[in-house]
Amino acid sequence: MRLINYKNLFYKQLLISLVTVLFSTTLQAQNWAPTPHLEVQGEARLSLDADKVDIHASFTAEHQDSQLAIQDLEQDFKLLLRELSRQVPKGARLEAGQINISPRRTQQGNTWQITGYTASRDLKLIDLPVTEAGKWVEKIAAGKPNQLGPLQYHSSQTSQSRNPALKAALKDAQNKAELMATSLGHKLGRALQVQEISSPRVAAQKMLMAADMVNESSGLELAPGKVEATARVNVVFELLN
Repeated sequence: MRLINYKNLFYKQLLISLVTVLFSTTLQAQNWAPTPHLEVQGEARLSLDADKVDIHASFTAEHQDSQLAIQDLEQDFKLLLRELSRQVPKGARLEAGQINISPRRTQQGNTWQITGYTASRDLKLIDLPVTEAGKWVEKIAAGKPNQLGPLQYHSSQTSQSRNPALKAALKDAQNKAELMATSLGHKLGRALQVQEISSPRVAAQKMLMAADMVNESSGLELAPGKVEATARVNVVFELLN
């Protein structure tokens, strides 16, 4: 009587099955073709009118006693803040920072000694129309800040859109793709993939000025000029016959 080795028979059948699946998969891969496509990059750079400005100012007071330094600072700062708050135009906002106190040190020999304290506080006027920039610089300068500026100009279009140049970059990519597809004898299909390959960047124009220079001028006029927005995208389009 002949004995059947079921173990060897099982492995032979398994091997045959694997070869069949592999052969079938290979045939499918040979018959498969990727969707005809075209990959392009689009770029845009927009020059925007700077119609808004942020004004920064810093106020300080010094005294040998820290509490008296704070009192001297707040005595004038609160009056200025109250006066300015009544006149802030619609759409703009006035922000007052926290009080900071820092020791003033002097070196005597090999040791350092605290000889006084400096109290400081920042003031910001945000989203002010540029047409009123000169007037408000003079108002803030009247409070005798130790530093006035920077003045940061920007466009209101950047607050209405994540990046104003993004739409133009996509249009640039589409125009390039249409030109290339037509040259190759194809028609441009739908966008298969869109990727923003650069973070949104809007360059704001800054201006620094000395507080004493503002105090000596009258009828100050500021010309902000332009700010720039840029965007870059990568788009894959379908190619049609």
